[in-house]
Amino acid sequence: MKVQSRPLFRWQWTVLVLLFFGLAGITEYLVFQERAKQHNQSMRQVAAAAGQLRAMIESEMNGPLNLSFGLAAYIQASQGQVRDSEFDILLPNLVRQGRHIRNMSIAPDNRISYVYPLLGNESVLGVYYPDIADQWPDIARIIQQRTPQMAGPVNLVQGGVGFIHRIPVYLPDDRYWGIVSTVLNIQSIWQVLQNRASELDVQVALRRNDEQAISTMLLGDPALFNADAILLDLKVADARWQLTAQALESPVLLQGWLVRLICWGICLMLWLLVLSVFVANRRLAQTADAWQQSEAYFRTVLNSVADAIVVVNKAGLIEQVNPAALILFGYQQEQLRGKNYQQLFVEAPQLIPQDAMLELTALHQGGQAILIELNQTYIDHQQQGLTVFLIRDITERKRIEQLKDEFVSTVSHELRTPLTAINGALGLLAAGVVGEVAPAQQQLLDIAQQNGQQLSLLINDILDIEKLAAGKMQLYMQLLDIMPLVLQAKNRNLPLAQQSGVQLKIQSDLTDNIQVLVDEHRLQQVFANLLANAIRFSPEQGLVLLEVRLIGLKVRVSVTDRGPGVPADFVPRLFQKFSQADSSTTRRLSGTGLGLAISKELMERMNGEIGYQPNSPTGACFYIDLPVQ
Repeated sequence: MKVQSRPLFRWQWTVLVLLFFGLAGITEYLVFQERAKQHNQSMRQVAAAAGQLRAMIESEMNGPLNLSFGLAAYIQASQGQVRDSEFDILLPNLVRQGRHIRNMSIAPDNRISYVYPLLGNESVLGVYYPDIADQWPDIARIIQQRTPQMAGPVNLVQGGVGFIHRIPVYLPDDRYWGIVSTVLNIQSIWQVLQNRASELDVQVALRRNDEQAISTMLLGDPALFNADAILLDLKVADARWQLTAQALESPVLLQGWLVRLICWGICLMLWLLVLSVFVANRRLAQTADAWQQSEAYFRTVLNSVADAIVVVNKAGLIEQVNPAALILFGYQQEQLRGKNYQQLFVEAPQLIPQDAMLELTALHQGGQAILIELNQTYIDHQQQGLTVFLIRDITERKRIEQLKDEFVSTVSHELRTPLTAINGALGLLAAGVVGEVAPAQQQLLDIAQQNGQQLSLLINDILDIEKLAAGKMQLYMQLLDIMPLVLQAKNRNLPLAQQSGVQLKIQSDLTDNIQVLVDEHRLQQVFANLLANAIRFSPEQGLVLLEVRLIGLKVRVSVTDRGPGVPADFVPRLFQKFSQADSSTTRRLSGTGLGLAISKELMERMNGEIGYQPNSPTGACFYIDLPVQ
């Protein structure tokens, strides 16, 4: 019997051992799966909370800023003729309507003349922006670029710290009028954000995410921006921020030691397994309730946003839209959910895993085209990607821009004909065709003729800019030898050089005929712009050198002078429209500020390049590069 019992005992032991390891393996697998589930659930909850916080802070900050845009539009619509009594009514109403607004101020010609509330802000009244040394460079840049800017946190003149949103106001006739400033209360905004984060059981941090101040902390602990953090980009006015959120406490996981006790007793295994399932289900139910509450809050925030919001999954199907989107596109909720997002656009944007800002044409249900500005944000967490479209109707804005372009074009064309007649008449008078004129009269005629010619050049430049912008300029490309073109440019500009006492010289190291594919007339226009600038800025008895040389597969034509050169701080703006190193009304040398901008556009359309480099020891060197054919 003992012999028979040993195999039985061994078999039982083998079964027990196998069962133990099997149950242990199953238990560890279940523990692993449960932890992964809890982690995913927690991360989704944090992602939802972060989305709510982002929507909230964008709403809290962009809401009051939209009021300042309205004030700027009112000033533009009034042609800048706004009475003091109107400001006395507008400013208090706007400050009362906008949450977190500390004060609003208006600075015609860069001097703060109106501020509300005045109490506590008396010190800023009369402040001249150029006198604020630490803020003026940024203010001057937004005036030049004509774009609003959110600055901050900054130390305020009246004391304290705040965000300052400034809007440069240009009137419809393109005159600069002044600046509308809105100061936001940082502490008020941060308090609202932190209160809501506490309600959602998360801790939050904010930092700047733009080129000027990347990773500059605005709020919270920098350590929250770790490798596993959920990062959401948000845009407040023109400023780009980045938000992250983490749960205040780690999710409660199954007690591993309780689960592992299953392996030490088969009798306790089933009971502990049932208990673990029960606990897990209970926690899932609690998490589901919290998720539903978070989703309800998120939907409330989503529905309150004025811009249209469309959420699309990886398959291109619409998962969520807000009421503003239904109004914009003319659909009902059930007509859009589950449908392909491409039906909303004439040419739909691609679902790419990166943020983008686009201008597109959308389609109303009735077939009408809608011009829109689309901010595309991609959210990806563990291969669960969503694309969020933030859409704004810009049809009216585009209509106004078109009216402006048509106005400039019409005025330029209408001025051209009478100005040609005036210049012709002045030329006849100055030449003595209608009779001899006195020396004093001759001097006045020369001044009038010179200014008339300058105005004609300005109108021609404006018409060229308008054609280039509208894509209406046709180029007649042909293969031509480069050296005859350079010689022709020299001969055409020789009278101007002789009149200014400047010598023109050509220097070339070419041994063969080099051909380029260009529009001859437009290339001569580029040469004329470069040579005229070089002659104008050269000293008397100076030398302007036209140099032609081969660089790889390109031929370079450079125009070098020995004038004062270009200030280093002006070089980045050389090829911008209406840019001049001396833009004051008392500058010694005249010019439209459009020649280099036009030259850059023309060279790019002829597959060439234009550039600048300083000349040693003094002077400037502008060059063009063209592909050799």
